[in-house]
Amino acid sequence: MLKLARVTAAHKLALANRPVTVKYGIRMYSLIIMNFRVNIFETVLAVITLLSTIGLVFYFYSLVSPSLTEDNPFKEFDFNSGIIKISISAFVVRIVFLACFVLLYIKGLESSRKILTVYLLSALLIGFLQWFELYYGSTFYYGEVRDKQGLMFPVLASLMVTLILWKINYFRVVNDVTTIKVILSLLVNAGLYFLWIQVSEPWDLLQS
Repeated sequence: MLKLARVTAAHKLALANRPVTVKYGIRMYSLIIMNFRVNIFETVLAVITLLSTIGLVFYFYSLVSPSLTEDNPFKEFDFNSGIIKISISAFVVRIVFLACFVLLYIKGLESSRKILTVYLLSALLIGFLQWFELYYGSTFYYGEVRDKQGLMFPVLASLMVTLILWKINYFRVVNDVTTIKVILSLLVNAGLYFLWIQVSEPWDLLQS
């Protein structure tokens, strides 16, 4: 009887604790889902950045695998020391960006100003390096193939600039912040696209 009473008591205790555990789990799950819904743009941007980082890994692998570059028409470009340095810098900065994203939105450190600052600085550097690579590639000759690379408008850089515009709280005294940020984002990205149009010919970006 004593043994049965202990089992019954333990069972009741488990039942009593179960709703608390379930409620806590549901609450945590809801917070995670809400966080990612609110930051859906940043989540998509992080995925794009991750894919581009994986692309850089394949690029680095091709540099140490001669068999992969024998028939590569852009071999002179890929093996240029400046392009390699830019690519290494881009890889490091993108890793930093992804690490900050994880810390901010998975570890729940969104209130950390230091991490947020590094996050935005890395976003700025990602955008700058993408534009700088377009420019640097126009400063040396690597065959009549540059206009065959399909060097399009640097979308990732544009997205990074948009991220920065939306993350910085520089309109604290204005009520309709969202509208202002939308207008500012449209103006800045339109300006970047206009810049790309202007440099397409001198930088030999247009595909023939």
